[in-house]
Amino acid sequence: MHHRLTYQHPCHTARSYILSVLVTLASVTIAQSHDRPSAVHEHEPDTRLTPRDAATHVTGTLERASGGSTDATSQVIAENRDGYRYVATNGIPDHATGRFPNRGNPNVVSVQDYHFRIPIDPPAPTASVHGPGAVYSDRGRLFGLALNGVPFEPATGLNWTPEGLRRGGRPGDWVHEAIGGSIDFGVDYANAHVQRTGAYHYHGIPAPMIRADQPTLVGYAADGYPIYGSLGYRDPDYAGSPLVELKSSWQLKGESRPAPPEGPGGLPDGRYTADWEYQKGSGDLDYLNGRFAVTPEYPKGVYHYVVTAQFPHVPRGFAAPPDSSFRRLPGEGPNHVSRRGDRLNVGADR
Repeated sequence: MHHRLTYQHPCHTARSYILSVLVTLASVTIAQSHDRPSAVHEHEPDTRLTPRDAATHVTGTLERASGGSTDATSQVIAENRDGYRYVATNGIPDHATGRFPNRGNPNVVSVQDYHFRIPIDPPAPTASVHGPGAVYSDRGRLFGLALNGVPFEPATGLNWTPEGLRRGGRPGDWVHEAIGGSIDFGVDYANAHVQRTGAYHYHGIPAPMIRADQPTLVGYAADGYPIYGSLGYRDPDYAGSPLVELKSSWQLKGESRPAPPEGPGGLPDGRYTADWEYQKGSGDLDYLNGRFAVTPEYPKGVYHYVVTAQFPHVPRGFAAPPDSSFRRLPGEGPNHVSRRGDRLNVGADR
């Protein structure tokens, strides 16, 4: 069985997202009291970690922001078959963008031709959620896909060297962050900007998608696990508990950076990825900016990633193997780029 749905958004306020693979539950009862019920922990282990059992998700309507720079129509086609969610999208958001070009980003939003394959039932998260030992790398990959067909991309392609800025950062290099750093990457109100290819993509919380009254499912990662906004239940096992803004467990390092030529010197201030380190238990989320919790779509609970206002904003790795369709290295995957110079382009790529 598969579902084929086409989403189109011609500059009006209605917003309806595609979740063609989700099972519609007859009813989901959420306690209104803040008192914990006695049977809240009655979960079967095999159902706590699967993204298959979910309710239909509709976000409602939002006012359009001013200053949108694209008149193109958002289009998403989803098909569920053979254990995967196949998604074709033109990469155009269903909300107004910021103004592009702008001072930090000289690029114009344009239609893309994306084809993604997302696992419906990923394996249980490994120990990687508690540290870097078994993380599936996000290097050269888009992290995931929003429900409106816009990719999440955590990294930039610009890093410090003793000779000056250069593109194509590698692990261990001093890679500049798109949000909160010293370089203006032209990120808009939705925490997104545009590559030289015209690809609009999120580097942080997709603000226009977020609901204030419940945890918001905003998309799926390349490994199949859901991605939520930063609001979650204080008690991860109880949907009747208050909503809180979930905090990352990544903190600024306390020691100075190496001096040139080994590093840029100075105190860590968040401008570089390497300014940050994971401190277990210092926030609400694990090494991969995720947690297990109940959500409106997964009332029995599910492991999921969270996009946060603090670093890492978008997670920097995967708890399960990511699908190859999210690879961004030259010549690999259906969404590959034609040459290395185009990889992970950012607004500062003049």
